[in-house]
Amino acid sequence: MKHILLKLTALTLLISLSSCDKDFADIESDVKGAQNFNVSVREFPVTAFSKNTGPVQVNGLPYSYLGVLKDNTYNTQTTANIITEITPTTFNPDFGENPRIKRVILNIPYFSTLNSTSEDGEGQYTLDSIFGNQDVTYKLTILKSNYLLRDLDPATNFEEPQRYYSDFYTNTLEAQDDSYTVLYTIDDFKPNSSENVLFELGEDGLPTTDIKSRFSPGLFLNLLNNNPNDTTNANKQFWNDLLGIVEDTDPATDNTQTTLDYLSNANNFKAFFRGLIFKVEATNADGSLIALNLANTNAGITVDFTNNAEDAPGFVEDIRNPSEYNFGFNGIRLNTFTNTPDIATLNANEVSGDDNLFLRGFNGNFAVIDLFGSEDFDGNGISDELENFKSFRGKWLINEANLTFFVDNSQINNPNGKQPNRVVLYDLKNNLPIIDYFFDSTSTADANSSRTVYSVPLTRNSSGEGVKYKIRLTEHMNNILLRDSTNVKLGLYVTNNINNLGTSQLKTPVTVGLPNDQTIIEAVPQNTVLNNKGTVLYGTSSNVPEDKKVKFEIYYTEEN
Repeated sequence: MKHILLKLTALTLLISLSSCDKDFADIESDVKGAQNFNVSVREFPVTAFSKNTGPVQVNGLPYSYLGVLKDNTYNTQTTANIITEITPTTFNPDFGENPRIKRVILNIPYFSTLNSTSEDGEGQYTLDSIFGNQDVTYKLTILKSNYLLRDLDPATNFEEPQRYYSDFYTNTLEAQDDSYTVLYTIDDFKPNSSENVLFELGEDGLPTTDIKSRFSPGLFLNLLNNNPNDTTNANKQFWNDLLGIVEDTDPATDNTQTTLDYLSNANNFKAFFRGLIFKVEATNADGSLIALNLANTNAGITVDFTNNAEDAPGFVEDIRNPSEYNFGFNGIRLNTFTNTPDIATLNANEVSGDDNLFLRGFNGNFAVIDLFGSEDFDGNGISDELENFKSFRGKWLINEANLTFFVDNSQINNPNGKQPNRVVLYDLKNNLPIIDYFFDSTSTADANSSRTVYSVPLTRNSSGEGVKYKIRLTEHMNNILLRDSTNVKLGLYVTNNINNLGTSQLKTPVTVGLPNDQTIIEAVPQNTVLNNKGTVLYGTSSNVPEDKKVKFEIYYTEEN
């Protein structure tokens, strides 16, 4: 974060200087207004190729995916698991005299919209963030983990945060599956848009028809049971042991409570409990992926208990005596991704570019863009076309510069509506969007309509197929021409939230460029890790039809 803040501070200064230069350019243009000027466009060469990200950092993401998503274009199925710590919201609990657990409710809300409410209070919802085939089920298992998640990395002498990567489940946790405690299993799970209802319990401990609470759609389970058909409270002993409740086998004898050190503070509890694993297993060739908001204030585990005070006549449950003990999903949360089979390793042609550019989220692919190409006939280490462009300093006023990428629908299986709507272009040296991102006055809180000058949303044809993406890089080119900025390599990524400037580290840095001009890519935008779609674009090789190649155009004004 410190590095990002320093880069943003430097970028703010650069924007200020750029604005000043632009003011002077405008003044000069006004002074020469009586002269004749020509507005022209010139196309320059560009080299583009694709790279694999490999495993990406998956802790610190703003939300998490759970489920299975089939990707026909990349011929793979992505499985998303969640590993999370849980922490009590209060410590040193006193469950009262003769405590007895009634139920243990897990609630993790989906992202949803309330459409209407019936006269009896039932809400009708639409799920906002579910992808894939919603009619296909998969197996969901919730396990108690034995793996201690660390805040700090011992490899850095505990001075830097610990990073966890998308292959963490398959590389580390999966081998220990047999040692985990299985808390709940659903063999045929699929998310649905129905609201969740919690009913009052009768004296026999069974739900009545009286509604206690209503909840928006989400993962909503009673963890006192170990599957949807369990009526025996099979996990009761687990939760009694966790909370220190000693249940006497003689019904006439009251239960007691044991004081447990790990319930005294968050660090002790995390060291003892370790966390939960939400494990997904594909049982079909298809499936769905849903976004879960574990940071939602309603997300957590609620232990509903009773005691002798609650059994007394006239007892009223209120905030001072809630008869509930709560756990939140505070602390470390990971969202691992497994591609089966793994996506193909790409062999990039960094000299003339690739036939196709492969862009995919998760632990997927991105494209590297080298403006002006790599031809260097004079051998001075600088692209000849870049030198040619710089020769126009003082002669050209750049009005607009664009990169246009054309979609290769022949490489996309079922393209209608399945392609990402936006892409972003990053400066790979500084791992930030190019400067035009920050100049874009269309910035809004709604990511779908934000910065649409810098990144024009996907243009589609009448059939819904993607046609092209366009990126504006006018100020980036002005920096190269007027301020002699470095012609850095650029990275093109799919994005699901153009406003998110967070980054995710790569487990293995990617090196691109020829030996005399190499760039080491250590991180990718967080918004591409959370993008669940992919696309295939035409590249820049000689095999690509001229009208489909990546197009790099500069519109300029020049004095006659």
